[in-house]
Amino acid sequence: MRATFRILAGAGVAGVVAAVVVMWVSWKGDVDPAGATIGLASLIVAAVSLWQSRTGPRPLPPAVDPAVDHAVDPAEQGEWRGQSQVSDSAGSPRVPSPAASAPAHSPAVPAATDRRALPDAATLTVPVGLPGLPRPPAAVFLGRRQVLTRLRKTLTTTPKTPARPPGRPPAGSAGVEPVVITQAAVYGLGGIGKSELALQYAARHRGAYRLVWWIDADTPAQIQTSLAGLTRAICAGADSVAASAATVEEAADWALAWLAAHPGWLLVFDNVEDERDLRPYLGRLTGGHVLITTRRDTGWTDMGCTPISLEVLDPEPARQLLTRMITQAHPTRPPGRGAPAHKSGPAEPADLAGLAEDLGFLPLALTQAAAFIARTPAMNVTTYRTLLRDNPGKAHAAAPPGGDGERVLAQVWTITRARIAAQNPLAPHLLALLACYAPDQLPITVLHHLPDALPDVDELQIGQALGLLASYSMITISPDNTGRGPGCDTVSVHRLVQAVTVNDLPEHERQTVHARAADLLTAELPADPNVIDNWPLYRLLLAHARAALPPRSPAMSRVIDYLDASGDYATAKTLQHQRYQAQLNHHGPEHPETLTDRANLASCTGRVGDVAGARDQFAALLPITERVSGAEHPDTLTARANLAYWSGEAGDPAGARDQFAALLPLRERISGTEHPETLAVRADLARWSGEAGDAAGARDQFAALLPLRERISGTEHPETLTAQANLARWSGEAGDPAGARDQFAALLPLRERISGTEHPETLTAQADLAYWARRCRETRADGRSRDDA
Repeated sequence: MRATFRILAGAGVAGVVAAVVVMWVSWKGDVDPAGATIGLASLIVAAVSLWQSRTGPRPLPPAVDPAVDHAVDPAEQGEWRGQSQVSDSAGSPRVPSPAASAPAHSPAVPAATDRRALPDAATLTVPVGLPGLPRPPAAVFLGRRQVLTRLRKTLTTTPKTPARPPGRPPAGSAGVEPVVITQAAVYGLGGIGKSELALQYAARHRGAYRLVWWIDADTPAQIQTSLAGLTRAICAGADSVAASAATVEEAADWALAWLAAHPGWLLVFDNVEDERDLRPYLGRLTGGHVLITTRRDTGWTDMGCTPISLEVLDPEPARQLLTRMITQAHPTRPPGRGAPAHKSGPAEPADLAGLAEDLGFLPLALTQAAAFIARTPAMNVTTYRTLLRDNPGKAHAAAPPGGDGERVLAQVWTITRARIAAQNPLAPHLLALLACYAPDQLPITVLHHLPDALPDVDELQIGQALGLLASYSMITISPDNTGRGPGCDTVSVHRLVQAVTVNDLPEHERQTVHARAADLLTAELPADPNVIDNWPLYRLLLAHARAALPPRSPAMSRVIDYLDASGDYATAKTLQHQRYQAQLNHHGPEHPETLTDRANLASCTGRVGDVAGARDQFAALLPITERVSGAEHPDTLTARANLAYWSGEAGDPAGARDQFAALLPLRERISGTEHPETLAVRADLARWSGEAGDAAGARDQFAALLPLRERISGTEHPETLTAQANLARWSGEAGDPAGARDQFAALLPLRERISGTEHPETLTAQADLAYWARRCRETRADGRSRDDA
């Protein structure tokens, strides 16, 4: 038919030319006038031929065999309008959607009067075998069964249509339920595996849909281009010329019309940046499922979506993912090994579990590490963990040989931070500060000290910036569960987000941010670490203090004092050792501050149970302190007291007694008779007198000391309570077990209230009370035995 019209058109053009020539010649009179009549007739025939060539009937689209049309699974009919949102790409390299190869703008289009109309959307069916996904799903996909099940249930369940067992036919006439709307939103941190989850879902349920189509949705232009690509894919073979000639806008509108007319499809909008970009399309879609991936966690509830948060993998699936991805590249290796056979240092399961923990169980980090280990010569799990520890920024930015450098962890989050900065310049600064603390549960009140350093910033702006970071899943804000009251929420950041954020800072900015983070935390720490009411906040800030405070800072000294006062001697020793090393590196071995922290480290050594080690450290320290500070300097006297004390603890009570007896007159003369250090020496002399065999003398000395302690330090001071405990003990040792029992019974409630029920001194008081109560029973039993005799 088309050939016939082309012939008529050609004949018409030729007729026009001939008619004009004949009529002109006839007018000149060179030919018989009858020629004019012939020319006029030819002109009429030519005009008719041209008109028919333009208005002839359009060719019909090729017939589609109903037998090959992908019918919808009956169990799925009536449920197609589900919208599910899964946050942005992670876990595997991003691949463009099937429409991404289409030009962003259509090629030069003929004038509207010359273009062919698109086929009827209502009657055109989807071509058989239409590829709709950007790539095959990952072969190794673990730990997501529950969220896949929840996603499927969300898409196929509505308040009007409860979930039904698989295979049960839908209710309603003709086996078709009314079209309903179901919407879900899966969101999470970049790199959490949202796009891979969507791809796995689409591939697993492809047979249940008439059409599956993937749309790159970073921008409105990409969404429109991908929908136009869908039009061209559906029209291929039916009228590809018309589809190619249509503008992007026309093709996108046609795709929406086709989707509205053909229920039973799945659209995946991948990496949506702004939920408002989808509103023009979601309002026109009916009869299908929409699956959205995005970093953002806000706005979806307002659109009727059920939010589904995608979290990091559990430890065991994370370890298995590393194992299978590494061994998959080298299948001859036995399972559980972390490096190919040609590499040294194969990894045991424990090494792989440690690497998974180092990577925070984040899917993109796991796949990036596994690919890098598998493809890089001389690289194994141990080497990679060393790289991760020594240079985390380099590790997170390293693409495996042949890998996509744009899809490494560092690049993904760099792009996200840039988008956040464009909306709120304060937010990246807060993220950098948060990267200086421990990953979990920093009280937001720490950041409320920021206006002290940045007067133009207030708490409202801080809250808005944190909200934006949370909306991109870069941080997690949790309600306070410590009972401190409103406004005490906490914020957490994934450890890899912290590492990449700090690594991307220039060196001078990194130092500034670290110093500011330490200042904010210092301002939040309570002033007195010995007050028990301050301990809950110290406990909450401990991990952040260890991460952010310089070891030599006064604030770190307060943290160590809190640990010592609350009985966490092991942690106190660890931090004190770090502090001493920092002082040694900064000041040298004989600076007074270095010597003070060396003495404190020796005391911590004794408190964790190494009493001989403490004695030896003080024995080595005393001559240096005498030479540097002088024989009667308070620091020298303190060193002498500590050497005497730990000598007694190490098994020489008589030596300790004699050393304290020699020290007491010096202390009284230099510091005064009622100075706390003088009272401490009197208490030690009394105690070691009793340990050396003079129980009555120890009792009498503590009886004289206790009133002084109560008057000078207060009745509930820890040193006063210790004096009460010593008086009770030595009363019992001097022959009055009932008196000892009663004194410990009175002391224990004070200890529990002031020090806490689990403080070592409280536990010691409980044990002493039980001991002297038993001694009283034994004494009564012995008395009855003697009476009977």
